[in-house]
Amino acid sequence: MTTQLETHSSSSAIETTPTVTEQQMIEARRIAAWERDHAQIQDFFNDPMKYVSTFWQEYKPIVYVLGAILATVFAFNIIFGIINFVTHLPVISGLLELVGLGYSVWFVNRYLMKAETRQELSRKLESMKQDMIGATKPVTDEFMNTVEPAAKELKHAIEAEQSPS
Repeated sequence: MTTQLETHSSSSAIETTPTVTEQQMIEARRIAAWERDHAQIQDFFNDPMKYVSTFWQEYKPIVYVLGAILATVFAFNIIFGIINFVTHLPVISGLLELVGLGYSVWFVNRYLMKAETRQELSRKLESMKQDMIGATKPVTDEFMNTVEPAAKELKHAIEAEQSPS
C-alpha cells in the first residue's frame, strides 16, 4: 500500500511542477509586455511632438480629406439653416414663390414659345457646354501658316549642325 501512495504522490508532484512553470512563464510574459508598454508610454510623454509629426506625415492626405468633408458638412448645415429660416418667414416664403413663378413664366415666354428663340437657347447651351468641357478646334490654315515656317527653320538648323563643314 505504501508503494501506491508514494507513486501517487510522486505523480501528482510531477503534474504540479509543469503547472507552476507555465504560470511563471505566463507571469514573465505579462511583466515583459508591461515593461515594453511602459517604455513606449514613457517615450511618448518624453517627446510627444515626434509622434505628432510622424502621425501628420503618414496621415496628412486623410486628415485633409476629413477636414474638407467636415467643412463641407458644416457649410451645408449653415446654408440649410439660413434657407430654412428664410422660408419660414410668413411674407418671404410667399414672395419667393411668386418670384420663382414669375421667372418661370418669363423663361417660357422668352425661350420656349418660338422656334428661333429655342434655337438661340440651344446655341447658348452648346456654347456653355463647350466652355465647360473645352472644344477641340480643327487645325486652321492660320495655325499651319504660323507653325510650318518655324518647323522648316528648325529642320534647316538641325541639318546644318549635322552636315560636316
